[in-house]
Amino acid sequence: MIGMMYLVLTALLALNVSADILDAFAIVNDGQEKTNASVENKIEDYYNIFEQQYIREPEKARSYWEKANEIRVKTDEIINFISNDIMVPMVLETEGITLDNLLNPKDKKKSLVRNLNKINSDNSRVFYEFELKNIDAKDKYDAATNFMINNGNAALLKNKIQEYREFVVNTVEDAGLSNYSKYVGLLTDVDHNGEKIIYTDNDGQELSWENKNFEHIILTAEIAILNKIIGEIQTTEYDAITALFKQIGSSDFKFESVQARVIQKSDFIIKGQNYEAEIFIAAADTSKAFDVKYYMDAEDYNKAKGQPVKLNSKEGKVLLSFPTSTVGVHKYVGRIEIPRPDGTMAYYDFNETFQVAPPAVTVAPTKMMVMYEELQNPISVSAPGFTSDEITINVEGGKYTRDKNDGDYFVEVNKGSKVVKVKVTARDETGTMVDLGTQEFRVKQVPDPVVKIGDITGGKVEKEVLLSIGRVMAVMKDFDFEGFNYVVDSYTVSTYRGTFIDKNNKGPKFSSEVIELISNAQTGQRIQFQDICVRSPKGEVRNVGSINIQIK
Repeated sequence: MIGMMYLVLTALLALNVSADILDAFAIVNDGQEKTNASVENKIEDYYNIFEQQYIREPEKARSYWEKANEIRVKTDEIINFISNDIMVPMVLETEGITLDNLLNPKDKKKSLVRNLNKINSDNSRVFYEFELKNIDAKDKYDAATNFMINNGNAALLKNKIQEYREFVVNTVEDAGLSNYSKYVGLLTDVDHNGEKIIYTDNDGQELSWENKNFEHIILTAEIAILNKIIGEIQTTEYDAITALFKQIGSSDFKFESVQARVIQKSDFIIKGQNYEAEIFIAAADTSKAFDVKYYMDAEDYNKAKGQPVKLNSKEGKVLLSFPTSTVGVHKYVGRIEIPRPDGTMAYYDFNETFQVAPPAVTVAPTKMMVMYEELQNPISVSAPGFTSDEITINVEGGKYTRDKNDGDYFVEVNKGSKVVKVKVTARDETGTMVDLGTQEFRVKQVPDPVVKIGDITGGKVEKEVLLSIGRVMAVMKDFDFEGFNYVVDSYTVSTYRGTFIDKNNKGPKFSSEVIELISNAQTGQRIQFQDICVRSPKGEVRNVGSINIQIK
């Protein structure tokens, strides 16, 4: 599927690159990076199996083990060349940054690389997992084309690929496998029959391998192409060491200590979902059939009562799948029965524990346990067993937006709503939508601000102090939402000096009439700032009280 998407997207490069296409390239690249990481783990496991066989039978396995290690070193070299000498310099040149900027970003959220902790480790192979959304020049191709084509790096890469392919073919054929070349990919100029591979552009003009893959190709696509090449190299390595291992040709089990292996898809399951696991003999011949028998809710196979469930292997493994209906911790025990070369039976026991949980979801308002009118109320939504991308919310009594950076949500309450309900669903691995529950929130009005003149809320004050401050302010006291403030819209200033005097004031600052009124006030004279109205960021006006002053 990754390869098909890659071909389709490469064909779209002749068009103007839209945001949707860039996002699609990011999806393809992310998928390829995950596939490469998965294959890398598979390769390491196989080397470990190979090494154990060598330790057990050094004379029989030595030559094959040594050739496998030669291929490992050669693969290290070419993958590190693509990562360190092609991919990273191309990104640095296109993005206009230094290696230190890339490996030590000031803002971790804007890092261009997701797996910095692995990059800075002592691993023999370096894999860069780029956060394409953070790359500013992801839709640019001039610098990338210059780096790959004009500077000769595409030609250098092709030569490295051809040298690596030839090395692997010669190494495996030296071990006794003839015509191994026809099973190896990484073809650049000629196909398996020795015929020239023809690459063309949209007009049918013939292109070289270098130009087809790297000329006028945007940075996002070039990263995806390079990761695809790395994936092909990993596949070539895995196939080669598998072929070498099979050459050992022992008629016995490959290990003295053959173990039953159970790989659970997950040990935490939502009620109603299926529990799934793979059961297999480690490093066994996949053509050798075996049986699996197991008991549910038992701890000892030999003491379990009743008849066990029996399953037959296919291609060296058994897929274990059964529904879950009871919440709690569950155990099962089993036994693998496999015939030895001499016809006798070998038995290998296993046991596993998993937990079944009820449908659950955590919907936590990041400010308070209520939602406020007029605000963007932030909430985080998580559910055990599901990633944020698998979760969907529906808001009744409001609408929401999602933060692209951290995945949190912002809920805006509909006018007049008294309650907001957040319903959460998730799509499991089978594509089925699972209802995870609904959380209800009360709706409250944003509290009134405290009105002040400076720090003055009333009492005896020198008129000089009032005049020096010169304005009425509205302050949100003990309110957790940063950045939400009211602005004083209007108020009336009243006093009595033989007769009542009222001055209407627009805005927070004292008008000239209010300044004159205060300037002429006598000691003991009372001044009231009444009907103080404030305006919210969305334009709502409300009367929030008054301030009573006596001139000192």
